[in-house]
Amino acid sequence: MNIKKDILWRVVVSILVLTLFGGAILYSAVRVQVVEGEKWRAMGDSLHVKYRKVPAIRGSIYSDDGSLLATSVPMYKLSLDFKVIKKYHKDSFGLRKNELARKLAFTFKNRTSAEYLQLLEEGYRTQSQYVTITRNANYIQSKALQTWPIFKAGRYKGGVITEERTIRKKPYFGLGSRTIGYINENHKGAGIEASFDEILSGNDGKMVVRRIPGGYRPLENDIKINPDNGKDIFTTIDIHLQDVVNEELQKGILTHDAAYGTAVLLEVSTGKIKAIANVDQKDGDLSERYNHAIGRPYEPGSTMKLVSAMASLENGDVELEDSIDVHYGKYKFFENDSITDSGHGKVAKMTYRQVFEKSSNVGISLTAYKGFRKDPEDFISYFDKLHLTQPLQTGIKGEAVPSILRPDKPGWSGMSIPSTSIGYSLSTSALHVAMVYNAVANNGTLLRPYLISGIGSFGQVEEIYEPIVLESKICKSSTLEDLKELLVGVVQNGTGQKLKQLPFAVAGKTGTSRISSDSSGYKKNQYNSSFVGYFPADDPKYTLIVVISRPSKGSFYGSSVALPVFSDIAKKVHAQAVQKRIAVRDTLAHPAVLSGTGKSVKETCKRFDLSYDFEARNHQIVTLTNSNDVLIGSSIAVKDKRMPDVIGLGLSDCLYVLENAGYKVRYRGLGKVVEQSPDPGTILTDGRTIYIRLNTRE
Repeated sequence: MNIKKDILWRVVVSILVLTLFGGAILYSAVRVQVVEGEKWRAMGDSLHVKYRKVPAIRGSIYSDDGSLLATSVPMYKLSLDFKVIKKYHKDSFGLRKNELARKLAFTFKNRTSAEYLQLLEEGYRTQSQYVTITRNANYIQSKALQTWPIFKAGRYKGGVITEERTIRKKPYFGLGSRTIGYINENHKGAGIEASFDEILSGNDGKMVVRRIPGGYRPLENDIKINPDNGKDIFTTIDIHLQDVVNEELQKGILTHDAAYGTAVLLEVSTGKIKAIANVDQKDGDLSERYNHAIGRPYEPGSTMKLVSAMASLENGDVELEDSIDVHYGKYKFFENDSITDSGHGKVAKMTYRQVFEKSSNVGISLTAYKGFRKDPEDFISYFDKLHLTQPLQTGIKGEAVPSILRPDKPGWSGMSIPSTSIGYSLSTSALHVAMVYNAVANNGTLLRPYLISGIGSFGQVEEIYEPIVLESKICKSSTLEDLKELLVGVVQNGTGQKLKQLPFAVAGKTGTSRISSDSSGYKKNQYNSSFVGYFPADDPKYTLIVVISRPSKGSFYGSSVALPVFSDIAKKVHAQAVQKRIAVRDTLAHPAVLSGTGKSVKETCKRFDLSYDFEARNHQIVTLTNSNDVLIGSSIAVKDKRMPDVIGLGLSDCLYVLENAGYKVRYRGLGKVVEQSPDPGTILTDGRTIYIRLNTRE
């Protein structure tokens, strides 16, 4: 009996314990779900939801006429949410899947129709929420997909997930590529891209994404902090002049089998850099690997005789017609130190004018030495005043840091003034040298050369950079007139006489300097050949410097290597300037055609108060034709694989339309399209090469 009671008691206790335990579980469940539900749901979301960066659109880089030098082109990652597709298209998916597979294969060409069909069926069966179709769709492909059956229902009912990113494109390929520069994912790089990265890059935004099997997808509530897109950079570069300078420099480097070369074209009145070319050569292959014009210091040689002449004339040590003893082309300053001329071995005396025109090392150095040996700091001060001894602060990273031997520094000797007077014991950049000659052309006003003309947004300039005057007058007016005479005399009577054949007057100076290294001194048979000057000499518009380093074929003198390149560039630049003036007079009426992105065309119409009637998104290309003073617009695109009519479009527009449609483009010339192959309406095969000719050069 006692045993039965004992068992019954234990059973009752067990039931009570289990009841209390179950009650505790029930209480905890209710508490978690109801009382603390918000807290735990938030914690769960924090484990599966995160912020993802929404990249800001990088600003574009423009030439002086609004042509794109670098721009960000949108690319899209396209994915499918089959849970959404099954929910809203359960009845139609089976009927449409074969058609969709064919369209996907035809459009993206990364899988066959059979492979796409298998992907669609598997995604639908498993209700996968993030199946990637492609990571590199262009704008046209992305928009096309969203017009197909099922997908056209939109993001929340069609199951299409679109994620945009941008890639950097240079419509003019290698033209000025080292000056335009690059930037990598760590924000390291060179040129304008790196130097103005903070302005171009803007500030990234954020969006909320939730983790799902296979990755993350954006939340449907669009929780998003919009990015602050980067600003546009407007440069002083004239893309047509840049093409001329680059092409002729390449020819010169190949002709003389040189290691590298640089050329800079400045606008005299403003100091704007209108073209800057840097070309490296190895075994016949040309590339732009380094910005030699801005970043590489060198001993300029005889082009610095202009500064020596200015110092001697300003100091009252010489006049142009004074007789100078050149000692038959060789003079010994000290026991083991002498300076020699090239080609003056039979001449005892010259006027100072002839000394400069014929580039006599002996005549220039003796005059400078006699005038400044008692006060060498005064001589060096002329180089300082011309800003040849300090960085130019153009804003471009990697600027050369010039140097000059000074009386209070190690290495100074009795030969330092003679050496500096003929362009040695001084290291500076090609852009510095061009700046000094530009000051003479600009009636003595020394302007800082500059490459960036403004900052803005949507192709519109908002902040304009004005020319900066470094010295309002580099010397007395009488000295300046003498310097101009000397530079003209070089071309008329001296080492630059090959330029006399040009149909306009040129003033300038040749330069040939030996190349040294810190470890082994001056290298045998290695020279920098240069010519720097301005044109037309009687009404200067442009200053140009050409430097070609280590020519190994033919002569190494500046008059034989750099001068012909200068001549060819100057001739073409002058011709374009004349054509431009004529074109301005002939195009004062309403334009017959405007073309470009819808956004840029609208802006142009507004700027010139032109009426227009069209609708276009930012990425569409639009052509406007003049009809009764109202510009009527239509979009340009490859439709039904037919070649569009691109006559009248600019190069960047053609590249955008045709390359985004999957075709290769080959072109000649610059400007607007005047010929195309194939003809408009032609059926285009996949991957076909399209040829276009632009109107400024055959």
